[in-house]
Amino acid sequence: MADNKVAFITGGARGIGWATAEEFLSRSWCVSIGDLDLTEAGRRASADAKRVLAVPLDVSDGSSVNGAMAASLGHWGRLDALVNNAGIQRHGALESLPFEDWKAVFDVNLTGAFHCLQVAARHMLERGSGAIVNVASVAAMRGAAGRAAYAASKAAVVSLTKTAAVEWAARGVRVNAVAPGYVETDLIASFVAAGRLDISPVIARTPAGRLATPAEIAKAICFLASDDAVYVNGHVLVVDGGFLADYGVPFSLPKVGSD
Repeated sequence: MADNKVAFITGGARGIGWATAEEFLSRSWCVSIGDLDLTEAGRRASADAKRVLAVPLDVSDGSSVNGAMAASLGHWGRLDALVNNAGIQRHGALESLPFEDWKAVFDVNLTGAFHCLQVAARHMLERGSGAIVNVASVAAMRGAAGRAAYAASKAAVVSLTKTAAVEWAARGVRVNAVAPGYVETDLIASFVAAGRLDISPVIARTPAGRLATPAEIAKAICFLASDDAVYVNGHVLVVDGGFLADYGVPFSLPKVGSD
């Protein structure tokens, strides 16, 4: 059994997932990174084979989730935190969005989170301790034109988070969520490069005046998974540089000293 605490991270080979793995490692945890891209996950793990395990994972497939969790538990002998990070997007106008796209997003973002949450919780509940952090989005709390499936799936993740938190709190398992705003990931960069996203108005709309880094989201995730958040349960921690807090209507304040 690993002497250090162990986290299992879905979609752990890139972006927020890998940044979260690095943050856990900096805090002396061991990590299992589950990903569809086992080549990239294996490359990540090879740099620190004593503390990082790569496992193949398709969160939309219950048998894959069972196998990945069993491999992680077999390797480390314990599971202290689960980070449900795996997610996809399919863009399109709501009136013409193909059902296949809708289903694909829900299969990964919601059903995938359900599969992993359920399997991890069975182990944690038996032990009487554990922390689960689901990655939601600010899209769960606002209308997101062209992203109906993504926004709806993340709103459902928020609801699932709160329900699980209420059910399991008395049995020692905490469940929280992080809701990032726009983050500097390869996915966002690809949308910008393809001309599908103009990042300028996003930055202008964000009081912080920039996107988040994956590491900044990772720190919030690791906080919620840590003992520092031992009395935090059923909470959605928004990490968005003030995006949601902004009223959204430009207004110039009077200059100091003017009437």
